[in-house]
Amino acid sequence: MSSVELILTQAEFATQQCPKPSDSTLERAIDGSLTGIVTYIKLANGEYQTYSRFEDDVWVFPACQGTKAIVASQLKLNFAAISDTQMKRMAKWVVWSKMKEGLAVSSLKSVLKHLNTYFQWVLSSDTTVTHGLTAFTSNAYVKYVNTLTSKQKGEIKPLVAGTKVLKFLALEELYRYCKAFDFVKEHPWSESSASEQAGHVGEALQEAIKKPKTLIIPDEVLIPLCQLTKSYLDRADEILASAKYKESLLLRDSCIFWLLLTTGMRIHEVLGIKRGAYRSETKDDTTYYYIETVSEKTHTGLAEWIAPQIATEAIDILGQLSAPLQAQLERDLVKAKASNDHSEVHRLEQISDHICLSKSLRKKDAITILSGITITELRLPNLCKQIESDWNLSSHQFRRTFANYAVHSELGDLRALKDHFKHWSITMTALYAFNDNLDSELFEELLREKYLVEEEIKQDWFELDSPITGGAMAQNIKKVRQDGELIKTFGSLQNMAKAYSSSIPIRSTGIAWCTNDDECRCDKSEDCEHGIVDKGHLPYWEGMLVQQMKLMQLDDIGEAGRAAAQKGMERTERLLSAMGIDVAAMKQEINQREYIEVKNV
Repeated sequence: MSSVELILTQAEFATQQCPKPSDSTLERAIDGSLTGIVTYIKLANGEYQTYSRFEDDVWVFPACQGTKAIVASQLKLNFAAISDTQMKRMAKWVVWSKMKEGLAVSSLKSVLKHLNTYFQWVLSSDTTVTHGLTAFTSNAYVKYVNTLTSKQKGEIKPLVAGTKVLKFLALEELYRYCKAFDFVKEHPWSESSASEQAGHVGEALQEAIKKPKTLIIPDEVLIPLCQLTKSYLDRADEILASAKYKESLLLRDSCIFWLLLTTGMRIHEVLGIKRGAYRSETKDDTTYYYIETVSEKTHTGLAEWIAPQIATEAIDILGQLSAPLQAQLERDLVKAKASNDHSEVHRLEQISDHICLSKSLRKKDAITILSGITITELRLPNLCKQIESDWNLSSHQFRRTFANYAVHSELGDLRALKDHFKHWSITMTALYAFNDNLDSELFEELLREKYLVEEEIKQDWFELDSPITGGAMAQNIKKVRQDGELIKTFGSLQNMAKAYSSSIPIRSTGIAWCTNDDECRCDKSEDCEHGIVDKGHLPYWEGMLVQQMKLMQLDDIGEAGRAAAQKGMERTERLLSAMGIDVAAMKQEINQREYIEVKNV
């Protein structure tokens, strides 16, 4: 808390609240006479509790203005680090103006951080202090920022363009809001922009927009993690009864893992779930579950996420794990009310009944919401340690992984987790598209991921060294990708591939891609005119070859069975040969592998 912490009536609050930005308030901000309440909470009795005032060096925000994942230290804006009086006043004016425009606390912290960086650079030179904000000094600052580096996974690298943009935007914010201050002389780059100064324009910008920044959790990490965490959910009753601390922690982490993986929620949305906050709905013999929570990033109020049953099981388990903490919270709430600790009453009421309660070691075991930083930086990496993986697992990777799996589901390929994701289909995507209660931004994420997945698949078809086979569509693609003159017309093979593939529909049959724009019912998709088999299907066809080889070795399947097996063998060998596989060598390798397995048994 700041030094100012008062309970005010509505009338008192109205007279002390900081006024909206205007010429008169700007004049008072410039001369340092501007005062007034900037952060506060409204109590249940209609009175207001002040958290901080404009004149304070530290502005404190109530927990309800952050996400459920935020920690107390992230709810403070510290202007004391800016030593120059005028610069501090400018920083306050910019931040307060952005706050009045509805910017979130985390974004306000970012604005202040980059302003502070700029002011520290200005104060390091008498020349820049004297000149103030001009095109000349701004150009010098750009050169300085271009020398900065950051440490990424142990490597020292230049700042990425996106980071530079944020640093340069601080100068534009100064010009926009603080023209009346003596320090601000002219626009930092009147015929340019922060993005252009950072080199974040043209093809570089378009590439950055298209290229996902978040990694997809690879199968070799995700599958063992799913097996590990699912085993904890299966043993939930046993672990809850034993109350062993380490086991309980891993059970909690496993529940959060499955909520993140199967819903596409952000970490603060998972931490905002209350006990029993889900419902079910059956459509066309399929049961859909809807989880309710608050998205403080894109929604005002409650929103819903579609989820499989395992996610609702995770909610119930977390509710049981948090029951003792909920009981303590209710006792603490009674004490806070008895002592008229209005701030504590408000805080406890805000987090009551949440499934991710925890104890704060810094505040004498006070009940709080589990920290998103704790989950991302400690608990999720700890799950990777349990499977002896060095993958840097973090909460934001789950959202894109969810979208990627959902897209593969829509294409007819559920990959490794099909047992849990069996209701993920075009129906689910349609539900997100037409239901205003569902997370619309997640639907956009699904569409973006679908575009990326389909483009990656189709782009690979047009690569000369990429083996494909199939019907007329596959043969036409092979002809087009060898046409040098046609490639020149489009400028590049990549551009040509985009032009041709944009109108090609795609869905998986398991052993091939079907490009028919209508429902296809053939059972030989590799021979169908619409069928394409690419290198991604080779593991399936190798499995079919193993299956046919085993059938051929049986002596009790009769002549019809043997003929069917021989026909299947010929079909499989023909496809593998068309894909450039040495079938004889593959058979020899399979026999050797089978021999070793039998010998080991």
